[in-house]
Amino acid sequence: MRETLIDASRPAGRTDPAGREFYAHYEWCLNPVLSLSDLFLRLREELDRRDDLPAGWQRDESGINLYLFVCAIACTVDDYLAWRPWNLAAIAARVPRARSLAGLAQSLLNLPWSARSLIGDRAIARWRQRWGRCVDLVCDILVGQEGGQAETAPAARRWGELRTMVRALTGARLPDRVLRQRMRLPEGFRCQDLTHHDVISLARRFAAGRPGPGQGAAIIGPRTAGAYLAPLVKAYLSAQGWRGVSWMTIRPKTGLSWREWRDLRRAARGGAPLLLVDDYPSTGTTFGLMLDLLRRLGVPLERITVAAPRHPAEPAGPLLKDPGASQGVAVIRLEPGELYKARRLDPAAAGSLIRECYPGWDDVQIQERAAVDAVNARLWARYPDGFQVRLKRLFSVRLTAAGGHPVERYVFVKSVGWGWLGYHAYIIGTRMSDCVPDVGGLRDGLLLTEWVGDPGRTRAGLPGSDRVRVLASYIAKRVRRLRLGEDPCVDSPGYRWNGWDEMVVLLRGAYGRRIGRLKHRALRERLGRYVTPVPAVVDGRMRPEEWIETPAGARKVDFEQHNFGGAEKDIVDPAWDLASAIFEFGLSAQEERDLLHTYARESGDHTVFDRILLYQLLCGAHHMRDARARLARARAGPEREHWNRRYLRARNFSVYRMSRGLCESLRRQTRWSRRLFFLDLDGVFDCERFGFPHTTPSGLAALDLLRAHDVSVVLMTGRSVEHVRDYCAVYGLPGGIAEYGSVFVDAAGGTERPLIDPEAAEQLARCRDAITGMPEVCVDEGYRYSVRAYRWRGADTAGLGVDEARAFLGRCGYDRLTVIARAEDTYIVQKGISKGSALRAVKEYLGCPHEPAAAMGDSEQDRDALELAEWSYAPANCAPAVRELAGRGRCRVMRRPWQQGLLAAARDMLARGAAPNGSPPAPRPDGDADDLLRVLSRVSERPPLRQLLAVLDRRRL
Repeated sequence: MRETLIDASRPAGRTDPAGREFYAHYEWCLNPVLSLSDLFLRLREELDRRDDLPAGWQRDESGINLYLFVCAIACTVDDYLAWRPWNLAAIAARVPRARSLAGLAQSLLNLPWSARSLIGDRAIARWRQRWGRCVDLVCDILVGQEGGQAETAPAARRWGELRTMVRALTGARLPDRVLRQRMRLPEGFRCQDLTHHDVISLARRFAAGRPGPGQGAAIIGPRTAGAYLAPLVKAYLSAQGWRGVSWMTIRPKTGLSWREWRDLRRAARGGAPLLLVDDYPSTGTTFGLMLDLLRRLGVPLERITVAAPRHPAEPAGPLLKDPGASQGVAVIRLEPGELYKARRLDPAAAGSLIRECYPGWDDVQIQERAAVDAVNARLWARYPDGFQVRLKRLFSVRLTAAGGHPVERYVFVKSVGWGWLGYHAYIIGTRMSDCVPDVGGLRDGLLLTEWVGDPGRTRAGLPGSDRVRVLASYIAKRVRRLRLGEDPCVDSPGYRWNGWDEMVVLLRGAYGRRIGRLKHRALRERLGRYVTPVPAVVDGRMRPEEWIETPAGARKVDFEQHNFGGAEKDIVDPAWDLASAIFEFGLSAQEERDLLHTYARESGDHTVFDRILLYQLLCGAHHMRDARARLARARAGPEREHWNRRYLRARNFSVYRMSRGLCESLRRQTRWSRRLFFLDLDGVFDCERFGFPHTTPSGLAALDLLRAHDVSVVLMTGRSVEHVRDYCAVYGLPGGIAEYGSVFVDAAGGTERPLIDPEAAEQLARCRDAITGMPEVCVDEGYRYSVRAYRWRGADTAGLGVDEARAFLGRCGYDRLTVIARAEDTYIVQKGISKGSALRAVKEYLGCPHEPAAAMGDSEQDRDALELAEWSYAPANCAPAVRELAGRGRCRVMRRPWQQGLLAAARDMLARGAAPNGSPPAPRPDGDADDLLRVLSRVSERPPLRQLLAVLDRRRL
């Protein structure tokens, strides 16, 4: 059940005028990835405004914002001072036994930079040390605000000192390289449900478990979250009378700077209790690394306490995964129901929240409704679905105005962030008011929207006749109304992992696993040519179930969450939403063209056609990776089937879009000739350098060359009939054999010819249903004339054992079926069906049974077709069974592998290259994304030596 729906009849002016005035000052927060200079500006503005705000929630919000600004500045400067160019954490994580060696190597590689930073950044380090006093002051103020001491004389003195120090330190002359540094978003405060009240609750539990304040404490927080949590814990303990409390932050996953090692040694030698505090842990790895550092410094584990809130999505089991390495460490947790926002969502507390946002009504009462309780039960059950899932609750509210009849409304309350890190939700909701649920208000990081009608009967989706117009208009409106001044991530490669980095990882596959890592810089610079001219806050989640039809028009829900921070990609290009909409709604090629043209016309973004392919490939890669991760922990049954289908959809989406982008310049063939070339796909026409099947310039050149000489290329593959239909449409092929010879697609004639008999078809239909009853088995629903089955093992698939599959067929009495077993999957086909039998059938169907034909394949399943063809070829990467066939003179193995072998075979068939047009036109170096992909697919065919030499020029592709 999703949050939904506005009520177009709601009387104007009865919701939150104070909120509208307050949040109007924060429209800049649509871009939360602020540079250090931006943070200075916003901090000074907040300090100047605070005294003009009325006492109450607005003053409280201002205090929270100051805390967030001051801690963000400290964290950003700490990250600058600790940054080093070499980070071998990935190697250490992959090979735990080599962690010490990787750490030593990292230290040696970074030694020159560390020495330079130690000397050259001394002034910045001194500035940062002074800024620590600002952090302490604002945390002391926030703790006092928590205890009801916001307006006392000590608080006034702190405010005065804070203003003086902020003016002095933000006016200091810092180098531009520091001022350009971007803050990292604290995920707990932006993407999850954490508040500073919860941090104080953790500190309170720590203090309650210690004998007395006289022994002091050292608070250590892993950045980013630790930069906000550690000083606040210190402030609380100091307010409770603790003496000698200190705090510091580190990034244990990337290694410590010299200054951080110095401070950590000092804390370790002090003898005081050590508290490690972080926001929601996913695996506990960060705490494990911190414990390892402290053990190396000789700290007894009994001195250490670990504190963190628990998210329902956290894996089962103890927080500290290695009992032997953490025995004696105390653990403090804050459960989901104990969070400040969870308590505010209790009906007894939510009444005041709703009344505050509906001041135009004389009486506001929360009522009990069985349908509402059912919705809330489902929402709570979904809370463990992922760390990005927010707290939310639906209320039935009775509103009464003087002299009027009571009105019943359904008010939906959702956690959207803390302080200014959540204001974007209110701003987006009010600016997009004709497209999203009506916004009632924002208080305590909780956004109120209206959900009108029967909660149990809301229908999601968009009508097919109108969906393209609605989608294009919505995305264009976001461009016009939620425009940003920049892409904050494109020129900030050290900021954090984001969409640009994922795009580089996808594209560097052209170079291979090892060399690709060394081309990161060149690819990043080339991608700079594809920065959007209209950066905007994207929606980030365009699923059909996010749309609701109402009498007032379609409304988009979940409109504010999936843009910056956490699991999001920090993408600001509307092409991301367009690509997501094309994928999620399964738009046809014509619908896709209509969507892009309508969007371009309404937004003025006419360069989107140059960028869309990159975002389509990124969209496919993202959803494939997400589905694999979900499948690794999915329960058997509908959940596993859902994510399996989604993975297949994403993979097919990537394959089709890549193929369409590559084949623009190919000749089209609309009729059959009597000269046939039967062509295998995987390993011959296609490779998987980008993580999914695609061809290369040599494959395209081979197609062009064969068609130039009136040779009809007939696909001959084990892939599904769906794939063969798509390939024929995209590459202009007349037809192809699919599913290991089970069906022939006559694309030129517009027909599909099954090559299996009715009895086998009936057994295959029953087999498809029965095999999913086997433990953990999934099927590919794109196969209609055979069955493709497999199990998910981590991120990869594994086929059924041969004996297991045969026993299954025998047990079920499927005597017309047999098994094709591969390591990654298993195929069940009709007995007697093969690529060879299909080759004969196709020649008969086309009326040329005695005409000579050519065939090319690389696997054991291609062998019988190669034996039947008059000219048989295989690439150098072929299987041993094919080489054995070549040893008997029945097949020629080319010297080159993959698609280069295919091109060589095509030339050999046509008198060894006597024909012209043996290569496609060179891509334009400054063209659109399609041309970039053509360049990289050409790169993927370089010989190993050329690939190695390319490393020497790190700026060129």
